[in-house]
Amino acid sequence: MLKKIFKKRINEVHEKYKEKVILIADDMANFFGLESSGVWKVRGNGVLLLTQEDLFFGMWKPKKDLLIPMKSIIEVTNPKSHMHRSVFRPLLKITFRNENGEIDSVAWYVTKVDEWNEILRQLILKNR
Repeated sequence: MLKKIFKKRINEVHEKYKEKVILIADDMANFFGLESSGVWKVRGNGVLLLTQEDLFFGMWKPKKDLLIPMKSIIEVTNPKSHMHRSVFRPLLKITFRNENGEIDSVAWYVTKVDEWNEILRQLILKNR
């Protein structure tokens, strides 16, 4: 049901990346917040997708985008909570260097977390 309501936003994000090869995507990723940003303390759903170069998240509402270049990702972990929030299942947590060179983190609840882990870890090794 939610996916139908936000179909326009989902299509918009996929259209933005139509020229790229999308390695994996989750149109209903549940965002748990960007650790360093007060603006991103909002939790919500959106489209999370991965290409060879970028990890991109387009939140449905409010309409917000987050782009993390692959070369800035330090590690992928799977805690069951992030920023004092939990769904009591493993999350996809990304630790990375932000545009200021500071270490930051972000997390999502995604389906197929093991597939995300495998693909991201391979890309991290490739980018070192």
